[in-house]
Amino acid sequence: MSIRPIKPKEYFRKLLDIPEDQIDYTDSPPTTAADWQDAEILFPVSPEEFRAIKKFILTRRGKIQPPCVPPNEPE
Repeated sequence: MSIRPIKPKEYFRKLLDIPEDQIDYTDSPPTTAADWQDAEILFPVSPEEFRAIKKFILTRRGKIQPPCVPPNEPE
């Protein structure tokens, strides 16, 4: 895996200010599926969102049980 240079926050702030229809993709090198085989997908989330996502995944996999909610009793 190659090491990328660390870019300052200002670099990304400027990029995010560019409207989608004005982005110039011509300087991007061509890639193949092999280039993306070991790629990571990063999503910016808060610590609370991360814990909620982790809990959701573990619950779906059956690793933790959701809290037990008693059924409504008939009247």
